[in-house]
Amino acid sequence: MTESAASHVSQGNADGVSLRRVSKTYGLATVLQVAGLVFRNGEVTGLVGENGAGKTTMLGILAGTVMPDQGGDVVINGEPVHPGSPIASQAAGVAMVSQEFPLVGQLSVAENLTLGLRPQGRGLFFNRKSVAAVARGMLERVNLDIDPYAPVSSLSIPARQLLEVAKALGRDPKLLILDEPTSALGPVEADLVIGIAREHAANGGAVIFVGHRLEEVREAADRVIVLRNGRLVADMPVAEATDDRLIKEMVGREHLATVTADHSGLARPTPVFTAEDLTAVGLGPVSLSVSEGEVLGIAGLMGAGRSRLMHTIFGAIPRTGGTMTLAGASYAPRNAGQAVAAGVALVPEDRKQQSILANAPVRWNVTLATLRRLSTRGFFSPKAERVRAKEFTGRTGARFASIEQPIGSLSGGNQQRVIFGKWFAAEPKLLLLDEPTRGVDVGAKAEIYGLIDEARARGMAVIVASSELEELFHLSDQIVVLRHGRIGRVLTKDQFSKEQVLLTASGVKEIP
Repeated sequence: MTESAASHVSQGNADGVSLRRVSKTYGLATVLQVAGLVFRNGEVTGLVGENGAGKTTMLGILAGTVMPDQGGDVVINGEPVHPGSPIASQAAGVAMVSQEFPLVGQLSVAENLTLGLRPQGRGLFFNRKSVAAVARGMLERVNLDIDPYAPVSSLSIPARQLLEVAKALGRDPKLLILDEPTSALGPVEADLVIGIAREHAANGGAVIFVGHRLEEVREAADRVIVLRNGRLVADMPVAEATDDRLIKEMVGREHLATVTADHSGLARPTPVFTAEDLTAVGLGPVSLSVSEGEVLGIAGLMGAGRSRLMHTIFGAIPRTGGTMTLAGASYAPRNAGQAVAAGVALVPEDRKQQSILANAPVRWNVTLATLRRLSTRGFFSPKAERVRAKEFTGRTGARFASIEQPIGSLSGGNQQRVIFGKWFAAEPKLLLLDEPTRGVDVGAKAEIYGLIDEARARGMAVIVASSELEELFHLSDQIVVLRHGRIGRVLTKDQFSKEQVLLTASGVKEIP
């Protein structure tokens, strides 16, 4: 531990949330070991670390979903909290916004927001109108204008993210844990959440802000702590938390930047994919094209239609008008299966729900899109499947103990590498990437950028939708800015700027 980290080790604090001698061991592996740490009231503490550094375990112990090893304590404002009990943690004032969205899809927005709240006013139970009224008040705090009676399953990923924030705030927590709260949000919504974190701390609460976007962590936090291999290795005021310092502490070595080749000066070859006046419910008309070896970025605010565009191209959302071509031929998929057969691949925003079989082995998740290629004269070859799974996970650098390991047990970054391996094995003509680095650490992000460069080098056309503007600037040859499902502007490399994107996305006249 660094000297600055050691200076914050505490044996208890009546004015905040303390961890004392907290550790967690699975078998022979110790995944967390913290002698002492205080999250102070009136302060936002940024928490960073690579996937597998122990962040999730620490947050789980605070939220009561993970039982720490014997001998450790969690103390909130001087009062010990019963370990391993979510009910006890919630009663003590802990509210957590999880990146996994633990919402009940079949229930309405209002029902999700008020689950577990004690009724106020008349009788023992809320009636439908009072539930909706309470929900509307909670939604206003996150500037989310949605129908409180709508089922959660009908909401977009960004809307669910904000719904989780609203739900946590509705508990009036003493400790507000924001675990990757902006990972699915555009810049405007992300600024809103950062403002909520700052406001909660200003009102006397303690806040933990977990993020992989280091600039957002610095904007939100008063101090930043770093975990590496389950241990606290740095604790510093935000003024000292430069990118280089944080990355060095996170990975234990100097940062090696990933440089993406600049193809902007090259003449565009014949487009691999085109869309002319493409429409779907809530989308279009949209006209765009992307060529071999080119990356086309898609930007826009929450609800602008980025994911809807990707899913329409992939055949998962019905096209209502317009035409598409792929490799010079007409392309009109009626479902995702037809899109894959034609040579289109999608890495979706919600990988857990839309891209992986969480309880199935890594092997299955790599080979699902290419099973026919593993059969000879109608007979499936398990040996060929294992060889192919090892080959393509090796190419993408996915790390795991065995190809028989459930993919759900891997970190987000390694799950994403496996998904890339699946599509590299399919050799698509068009690769669609929707928030490709959502929920992954700095090291994994750099490796995913390398995989996108590899796709480009293999001659694939790539479309990337992302809420991270710096990511789009880094990867793209051109950027399409969407607003209300339509194209507001197409930016070339020399026009890339945050101001241009946000002004166009917001409907304000762009700057010259």
